[in-house]
Amino acid sequence: MQGFSSWRKRTTSQFVFALGLNNMMVDGKYQDSNYSFIGSHFYEWGFTYNSRLMKNDNLLHAKYGLSLMYNNIRPTDNRYFVVNGDQTNLETNAVNLTESRFRNVYLVMPVHLEFDFTRPTVKDGKTYFKTHKSFRFGIGGYTGINVKSKQILKFEEDDLKYKSKAKGEYNVNNFIYGVSSYIGYKELSLYVKYDLNPLFQDNLVKENNISMGLRFDFN
Repeated sequence: MQGFSSWRKRTTSQFVFALGLNNMMVDGKYQDSNYSFIGSHFYEWGFTYNSRLMKNDNLLHAKYGLSLMYNNIRPTDNRYFVVNGDQTNLETNAVNLTESRFRNVYLVMPVHLEFDFTRPTVKDGKTYFKTHKSFRFGIGGYTGINVKSKQILKFEEDDLKYKSKAKGEYNVNNFIYGVSSYIGYKELSLYVKYDLNPLFQDNLVKENNISMGLRFDFN
């Protein structure tokens, strides 16, 4: 119990919010011809715990928690996803689409080893170890489950505007795992994450999601 109490005293919590650009990669190449580079986005929000690993040193921290990830891709050239058996393919829509968006939502557990260069402060002879007050660097990964896949289509016909939302499995992998890293100063960081498993389970072309953007860790 004494060790648990000591660990608890070295642990803080943060609210995490991240956003940025999202796309797919095949054999290490961006698929910006298939998906809009600027129009495809990701969002992430959640809570983390940050535990100092060394009793009297502030450099190494274990950062772990729970997050919701929203990965959106927007197909180009008036295309949308169509399920053909175990394949999920991009096909041209017969109607001119004003928007085509495919969203996947994941519940994930991220884990990072964080290097925090915040220097300890000494007051009245006592040393205090604060976090998120200087440069930080984190490297790690995440694993989780898919909780929702949805395709959103918008189009106009006879001066009327239509919006279609179709939820389904779309042959999307039920599980997700990947690697992620961030580097920044105080609460703000540059953030990148990459799925190690493909988006679709059995597609002949394996597409892996990649996200790049900004991350905020609020104490």
